[in-house]
Amino acid sequence: MPRSSALLSLASALLTSVFFSGCGSTPTRPADTTTVTSQPVTTPVNTDSALDGNVHGGTQPVVGAHIYLFAANTTGYGAPSLSLLNTSQPGVASDATGNYVLTDSSGNFHLTGDYTCTSGQQVYMLATGGNPGLPNGTTNPLLTLMSVLGACPSGATSFADVLNFISINEVTTVASVYALSGYMTDATHISSSGTPAALQGIANAFLTFSNLAYLPNGEALTQNATGSGEVPQAEINALANILVPCINSNGSTSECPTLFSNAKSTTGNLPADPVTALLNIAHNPAANVATLYNIGNANPTYTPTLTSVPADWTLSIVYYADNMTGPYFPAIDSTGNLWVPGFASNSLTEFDPLGNVLSGEFGFGGASSGLNLPYSIAIDAHDNAWTVNFGPIGDSTISKFLSNGNVISTTPYVCSSACYFLAFDSSQNLWASGATQTTVLQSSGAILTHFPTNADNSGVAIDSTGNAWTIGQPNRLFKLSLPAVLSPIPESVTASTGSDLTTIAIDSADNVWFVSGANNAIGKFDKTGNAISPSTGYTGGGLNGPAQIAIDGSNRAWVVNRNSNTLSAFNNDGTPISPSTGYQAASLSGPRGLAIDGAGNVWITNFTYNSITEFVGIATPVSTPITPTTHGQRP
Repeated sequence: MPRSSALLSLASALLTSVFFSGCGSTPTRPADTTTVTSQPVTTPVNTDSALDGNVHGGTQPVVGAHIYLFAANTTGYGAPSLSLLNTSQPGVASDATGNYVLTDSSGNFHLTGDYTCTSGQQVYMLATGGNPGLPNGTTNPLLTLMSVLGACPSGATSFADVLNFISINEVTTVASVYALSGYMTDATHISSSGTPAALQGIANAFLTFSNLAYLPNGEALTQNATGSGEVPQAEINALANILVPCINSNGSTSECPTLFSNAKSTTGNLPADPVTALLNIAHNPAANVATLYNIGNANPTYTPTLTSVPADWTLSIVYYADNMTGPYFPAIDSTGNLWVPGFASNSLTEFDPLGNVLSGEFGFGGASSGLNLPYSIAIDAHDNAWTVNFGPIGDSTISKFLSNGNVISTTPYVCSSACYFLAFDSSQNLWASGATQTTVLQSSGAILTHFPTNADNSGVAIDSTGNAWTIGQPNRLFKLSLPAVLSPIPESVTASTGSDLTTIAIDSADNVWFVSGANNAIGKFDKTGNAISPSTGYTGGGLNGPAQIAIDGSNRAWVVNRNSNTLSAFNNDGTPISPSTGYQAASLSGPRGLAIDGAGNVWITNFTYNSITEFVGIATPVSTPITPTTHGQRP
């Protein structure tokens, strides 16, 4: 719907039109009919400050398994994990994989002073080999299972002080692999760079495990710790059941080869162990879905489980904030917190990386904040949140909030007649796309200049050289440069219409990406303004009413579809990754905005259901907040 003319007199119609479709009342989350498995009374408890645990393959204890304690390597992506067990301690041996202890006849292991870690190191356990209940002492050389322990405690505190028991089984393996998939090459190569953004991202990835499984008993959760998030317990169990036949075999019969042949990597390589097979499933969640389901459904061990073939093997968690009404276009700050504008509640809701609400019962804002139909957010270099106020009609403004949620000024900054999206350049000037013009504000909020782009419903993004890109009338891509250079690109933007929502993102090569909701297509231009995508745009992948686009750390494009309630993904060459139906989640409801975090999770706002959906570990981690020099790059 064009904003430049008709919207100026549509204040009342706005609340019942496309912007508020389905938002006439305040939906609440479904009644809770489950029990959080967060503190089971049967959990074993240490009495000697040792670190104890158990390895099971399904219901079978694994005897003689090698137990390794690893820390993520932070010297570069693809580097080997760091072995933490000390061979100087009794019972610790060494092999080509690293230092290890063995499980006993009941599958138990015991660590006292056997390890050394540095405060803040991200730690996990790996179990390999052993006998999962097979006759005649037979072992399975392909057996691999893992569990996340988390950050090495600080000071005199040890893991034994914060973990009373460690379970390693197929469920903890699913939770570990999906949480860490953005930083994981295989079971012994979990790593990142050493930048502050990467250390934050991988720390948040390790934290994500705690939203999926409970380490002491190895069970999939139904809710996160605060009860605000609903976890797909049945799907986690279904994925775990897929691993069980291979784990409980001798490795040479058909169980493992069947799993491996249906869980290839993105390049078509066969995995060599169940953990790598699961990692491939996490990276290729739409491949061989029915065959994999049947592997685990023949005789399921973990229940409740799925009762029918899922659309794909993505794992998604839905989080609720009851007073976040009509959530629109979000942004993520440097710590991985998600900021969401509540369009109808005139509030900002801040979620931490685990989906916990940080902004109180009613969010940040209130009468003194100037928030009025907040629409989109951008985060500056100091983690301040800047928000477009969509109304009152004809007089959009911009509010600025400190990272703690305090509003900077009770008088919002002037934008233009109607503003949509925001982006910061490297000088911390704020660019705001608008229906009649694109406005540039200084960090003080003072207007620097205007560009007459007539950019109905268009986004804005900044490339690494400081140029801003937006789409305006008549169907033209515009490159904007300071002090005041407006450069319409000669080629018509045929994959978009000027009156349709057209969000924009830029990859690490400064290619400009945009969506067309009218044509269900994606357009891509290079940094000089030449079209790369065909005249009809990139299509497929389930595109159906694309609303917002984002680029991950592998330069892949992710698009949320508001018409079909799905998520689409494309390689950088425009080939679809997602299936023709898109990636699906039952919680998606009128989705509008999305953002990718430093752990590789994709967060989506559900406009008609007052919630956000997190697709766990589906994307490549990306630096946040988005900047002109880091977009499309791993942290």
